[in-house]
Amino acid sequence: MTTAVPILIVDDIPQNILALEAVISDMDFEIITAQSGNEALRQSLKHDFALILLDVQMPGMNGFEVARYIRSNPKTSHFPIIFVTAGMKDLLDQIEGYETGAVDYLMKPFEPVILRSKIKVFKELYQQRKLIEKFYNNLEQIVEERTTELREANITISRLAATDELTGLANRRSFNECLSSSLSAARRHNFSISLIMIDIDHFKHVNDTLGHSHGDRILRCFAELLTQMIRTEDIAARWGGEEFTIILPHTSRDAAAALAERIRTGFERHSVGTVAIDLSASFGVVELEENDDADTFIRRADDAMYSAKHLGRNRVVVG
Repeated sequence: MTTAVPILIVDDIPQNILALEAVISDMDFEIITAQSGNEALRQSLKHDFALILLDVQMPGMNGFEVARYIRSNPKTSHFPIIFVTAGMKDLLDQIEGYETGAVDYLMKPFEPVILRSKIKVFKELYQQRKLIEKFYNNLEQIVEERTTELREANITISRLAATDELTGLANRRSFNECLSSSLSAARRHNFSISLIMIDIDHFKHVNDTLGHSHGDRILRCFAELLTQMIRTEDIAARWGGEEFTIILPHTSRDAAAALAERIRTGFERHSVGTVAIDLSASFGVVELEENDDADTFIRRADDAMYSAKHLGRNRVVVG
């Protein structure tokens, strides 16, 4: 279905407007009329006109003044204007008409065939402009959609690059980045920070006797347990294999040890599937000391964890 093209006819004499309407009534225009300069300006702000047929000699504001106002407004400056008048017989009047920004003029009484030929050109130009605008609007929408998709894809890629595929926790690379920034913040703002290193006991035996698929289920269950027990600001990561670690900002050694004990007992009571199996883990807990860097901080937590394993496993050792 073709949309009617809007055109504005401006003349202070109603009979002149009717005469113009009669000539173009079958040309699929949406005809808007105005009988004064002020009304013409109001209508020009409400519609996107393909063409304005504008009388020059009108009381109050004449056609030249109307044309200048239309040309001076960025919203309406692109409207083509044809003067339809009996008052532009000498060259100076015609020059003034063109200087206001008019594209053409038509003398009264006009020849209907000439009028129809002239406005047909502007109707086609308007339709072409609308097609171009539609194309660019669609193009902008496509670009915006693709940009959003790309942004979301980059977020997903970044998340996947920082996530352990099996457990959904932070991976070792992400842990190292988070630890570095966390230690920097702790020193800058002078707050305590603790670290827990964890190793699931006898995990090789689980894989050897029950298979790797069951071992993977245990790792996922343990990761879910960590996620449930830590705070939003804490960072749990899979360090590698059956080893895990937790960064605890604003947390003392004692508070970290208490959390480790809750995780230990929670894991001990945990069941994985229908196979009966004793589950336990060994924990090493340390708090950041003045001379620590990232490497010594991790090493001390790792040493405490291995002490827990050497002391019989299934326990928390504070370093």
